Amino acid sequence: MKRILFTFGLLMILISSSILFFQWMGFTTESAEESGAAKVNQSYSITHEENTFFVTQTIHFLSTIPKQITIQWPSDARDFSCVNDRGDKCLMKENGEFQLNNLYKELKEITITYSFDQPTKTEGMLVKDWHPALSSVETLNTDIHITEKSLRTGKWVAGYKSASHKKKSYIDYYSFIGRGEPSALYWTGDPLMEKASSTVRMLYDRSVIKEAETVQPGSFEGFVTVIITDKIGRYVSPYLIVRNTAEKELLNELKGSLLYQQYFSTDEDAWLKEFIVSILLKKQPNTSKSAWAYKEVVEGLSPSQLDTFKRRMEEDKTKSVDATKLDVMLGKVTGFDSTFFTESVKGKENVPMILKSNNPVLINKITHNLSYISYKQKELIQFPKAVKALGLEIKEIEPNVFFTSLNGNTFRFYVNEDYFIYNEENYGLLTNPIQTVGGSIYMDVQWFEKLFKVEVMNKEVSSRDNERK
Repeated sequence: MKRILFTFGLLMILISSSILFFQWMGFTTESAEESGAAKVNQSYSITHEENTFFVTQTIHFLSTIPKQITIQWPSDARDFSCVNDRGDKCLMKENGEFQLNNLYKELKEITITYSFDQPTKTEGMLVKDWHPALSSVETLNTDIHITEKSLRTGKWVAGYKSASHKKKSYIDYYSFIGRGEPSALYWTGDPLMEKASSTVRMLYDRSVIKEAETVQPGSFEGFVTVIITDKIGRYVSPYLIVRNTAEKELLNELKGSLLYQQYFSTDEDAWLKEFIVSILLKKQPNTSKSAWAYKEVVEGLSPSQLDTFKRRMEEDKTKSVDATKLDVMLGKVTGFDSTFFTESVKGKENVPMILKSNNPVLINKITHNLSYISYKQKELIQFPKAVKALGLEIKEIEPNVFFTSLNGNTFRFYVNEDYFIYNEENYGLLTNPIQTVGGSIYMDVQWFEKLFKVEVMNKEVSSRDNERK
């Protein structure tokens, strides 16, 4: 009887374990489909005739197909179309946003076509931001093939190491193959001299400099093409750099481009890689979105926090980049919760970096449910609610002007002004004690403690400070 009960119990454990295993497998598979980025290779076939570029883009899926892919077209693109490998149309527009549809589970590739115009400049012409950005897609390799029908004297240049050119009777044919997302393209009408190393190709105009030395930016993998010419202005990107002179700033630009190539992200979040490079090299980014993020982080973190943030980036050996990871990293460095990068990748422009604590605030060791944030290296507490938490009456006597009193002493506070009035005397400050942040009013914690003779402590920040020590 005991043996029967034991066997029955063992059987039930095995069945339960199997059910849990398959439930977990289903959960993880579903999660991967919902949140994972598809790894792809991309191929571009470009025909250039007069002022028009006709583009056929083929995307080869190498992993799980995301449930939704949005597409952002180049600003001047037109005549969009998309066909999957079954011949079904796969482009739709919903709520003002282009999306790819008919993305079935066994999908191997889709073909996208579009065109755009750019005035032809025979001496020198830069073609940048010419390809669409797709969400939930990480491009591993790209090959670009150009059929040139109009420009026969000169050549096309891309940033990749692999490049070939075939001249035929009526067209010129170019092929470029490289790692990562598409490179910018440059047309030169003049012959350029060339010097190359394992990671850098230097193309230069002898009328600008007589001789160029090959620059070795260190032990980086990847490849960058540098063009030195006076035909266009300065341009810096991950694969192609255009300069008017071979000055020493070039070395830092090369390091930045090669360091960028060491990181991985979805194509639409590539600006996060530029942001990371800027933090590591302490240099201003070139694109507006990463430049804003760099400004907010540098202004929002203390020097020691910024050094710790940089060190954590250097210690991350995965080299994969996403907004959530950066927000978590910010949280560990500062002790506050961050959604700065997550909000920024959702398309919002110039999101302020407001770090929040969701835990209760202690005022004189009494717990209060007040908003507590860090902004521009200042810890701020919700106003005027924090004053009311002390049992004091506070009134808004006119828009953005607050009046209160403590022990017979009167205060008048002005929102977003660098002064306050105490007992009818004006006290000017170097900062705003009361300010609007993210649509709400806050008071500098140090001034709150000093003026109202209290001690403020935030549980979450204090505990994380102890963890970081």
